[in-house]
Formats: sequence, structure tokens, C-alpha cells
Amino acid sequence: MHYLVALGNPGDKYKSTRHNVGFMALDDLIDHHSLASLVDSKNYSGRMTEGFLSGVEFKILYPDTYMNNSGSAVAKFVPKNDVGSLIVIHDDIDLSFGEVRVAVGRGAGGNNGVKSIIEKLGTKDFVRVRIGIAPKSFWTGKTKRPAGGGPLERFVLKPFYINEKSGLKEVFSKTREAIEIVISEGAEAAMNKCN
Repeated sequence: MHYLVALGNPGDKYKSTRHNVGFMALDDLIDHHSLASLVDSKNYSGRMTEGFLSGVEFKILYPDTYMNNSGSAVAKFVPKNDVGSLIVIHDDIDLSFGEVRVAVGRGAGGNNGVKSIIEKLGTKDFVRVRIGIAPKSFWTGKTKRPAGGGPLERFVLKPFYINEKSGLKEVFSKTREAIEIVISEGAEAAMNKCN
């Protein structure tokens, strides 16, 4: 059994923001595999569905807590002895838009949702599928990370630029592939193939 958790903020106000790219990517996976529609679960503080991939069962949770409190929903969703089967899909400001990376056992990297999960589970030994949201400089092609504090918080709560929206389909395809490899072959295989 694998447990997939998308990070984001609930409500229409945040639906298309960079911080919610984890939700968007799992929407794509659900559509691609024609999984059952999400249902509300008060027990797990979110919306959930489930399915099979390569004969392996997985469950999906979209916490309806806000990003900074994601850990409280995840702690209810994932049994303590199964934390190694947790896959968290989230935005990453340290990766350029279009990049998707798989990691295991890393720190929060400034993502408050991941920080909350680490704190509530008492471990960082779970899989993360990191989706880049940082813009690239038009002039240098290098990643431009917004300054910390206010500018960064405002940036992650904004929608993608028009030129980025056309690339989201490819981002979701890469994310889906990474998740599928983690489930069917393991995290190490996904890191070797996707990073």
C-alpha cells in the first residue's frame, strides 16, 4: 500500500496558485487513471480516493487543512508503521518551473507543508515528489528564487504566468511518471530515472 498526499490550500481562492501545483498534479493522475471521484473524509481531514497501479494499492489524500497544518491530516491518514510508503507531492521554490525531482529523507526545504508533516510524523523518511515553481530569468535562463518573507509568500500564492500555463501538461506528465515509478519500482528507481 502507498499513501499519496498532495499539498496545497483548500478553496477556489487558491485553486490555480503555484502553492497548489501538488493538487493539480494529482488531479491529472486521477484523470489519467480514471480513478473514482474524490470523497470528503472527516476522519482524515480531507478529500480522498484510491486505486491500483501495477497491482499495488494506493490511497490519495488532499488535506483540507491549510498548507501550514498539512501534518495533522497526514498523521491521521498514514499508519505509523507505514510512513516509508508515504509519497508527498508538493511545490518547490528551489527548482525551476518544469523540473520534477524525487527525494527521500530530505528536510523541509522551506516548504511549510512538508515541515508540518515532518513535525507531526516525527520523521523525514518518506518520499517527496518536488515540482519546480521558480521562474527562470529571461536574460540568463537561471532560476530566480523570490526573496524570503513577504515577496516569497506572495509569489507562491499567485497563479502561473501565461507562458508557464502551456507547460503545465508536461509538468503533470513528468510528475505522474515519477509517482508511477515510485509505486511500481521504488523510490531509488524513480530517483535514477527522473532526477
